[in-house]
Order: sequence, then structure tokens, then C-alpha cells
Amino acid sequence: MNHLPIISSYEIKTSRTEQKVPVVNGVHLHSIYNPFKEAENLINSNLESLKNKNEVLILGLGFGYHVNYAIEKLTEFHGNNFKIIVIEPNHQVHQDCLDFDLLNKKNVLVYSGFTANELYRDLDLIHFLLRKPAMLAHPASFNLYQMYFKTFLTFEAPTQLEEIQKFTEVREVKSYLKLFAGDSTFEEALYKELPKKEQFNSMDFLAMALVEMTKGSRETTGDA
Repeated sequence: MNHLPIISSYEIKTSRTEQKVPVVNGVHLHSIYNPFKEAENLINSNLESLKNKNEVLILGLGFGYHVNYAIEKLTEFHGNNFKIIVIEPNHQVHQDCLDFDLLNKKNVLVYSGFTANELYRDLDLIHFLLRKPAMLAHPASFNLYQMYFKTFLTFEAPTQLEEIQKFTEVREVKSYLKLFAGDSTFEEALYKELPKKEQFNSMDFLAMALVEMTKGSRETTGDA
């Protein structure tokens, strides 16, 4: 299901080592004993991935102790040439993390409070994902928001033109898609409706170029 998790309770506690720990729906997002040590253990168990990749997707922010240690190790391995994107469904946790000045923001971008649909409308995020970054799940956050993260990881873009129109933010593309039957799929519009047009415009020619570029893959899969 494509929605944000329901937050029924939220409080902030203090660990034995004097770090702040967010508690969401009764779940401590960091160790109540030593969040720093817990963060180090998580990152140290993923060192090979961080050595091999200078781009990292982290699922779950909490108060960022694991993100800060990941930054430390990525700086050690790659200097300043790295990027971290964090997906956090709970915007309040993110805001408190910033308000308490707990997060090292070096080369870090946090997406908080967005549904999977909204996240996949962001072209920068899509391009980042296409580059196949290393992926690291913050265990407490992932377990708490398991359905949310599974929806994000298995997201399938809409195929009906009517839904694609809602999905795209490019005005010219919206206007172009409205020329076709709303209950058609994008593929039907490209391969069946487009060739029947009597006159073509510049967007049609771009679409036809896409048809030619994808023709080989369609024939390979037996769709042509």
C-alpha cells in the first residue's frame, strides 16, 4: 500500500551514554545503552560495500548516528567524492534530528515524509537509484516501517496514461498524453494509436524515436 506509516506514539529518551533516542510506536530507533557503538557495529559490518561504492542509499534515519559514522568511513575511503541519500518516512524524527543538530550533513540528502509515489516523481532520486548505489538498512527503522520500505523497494510505475498524467510534472508531457485514450497503456499509445495519426507534431516525432529505440527489445521478448 502506498501511504505513510501511522504514528501512534512518539517520544525522545536519553541513552545511558547521554545520546538522544527517538521512540516511535514504542520502538527505540537506537540503542538505549550506547547508540554510537551500535552505529559503528552496523557500518563496520558493511565496510566492503562502502569501499566499493561511493554512493549509498540508507533506509531509515532515526537520529542519524549510523549516517554520521557512514560519512566518516566514506570520507576515509573516497575523500569528498561520495553521496548519501536517506529515506525516512517520519518527518518529525527528521526535523528533531536537525533541531538537535545531530546530523552531519556532508554530502547527505534526506527525503522524509514522502510516499513511494512521491519519491519516484523525483528525477534526481531516480537517477541516483539507476546508478545502483550500495544499500544499507537501519535495522530498527526498517523493521518498524517494513511495509513502507518494501513498497518503496518494489515500486512499479503506473502504465495507464491517465495515471501517468498525474505522475508526471512536465506540462508538455501531460498535454501530449491527454491526446490519447486515458484507459490506454503507454505502450498501446506508442505502438497502436500513434501510427494511426494523420498529422504529426514534434512530440510525436520524439515518441516515434522512442518506438524505434525500443523495437529491438520488444522483438527479443516476443512482444512485437
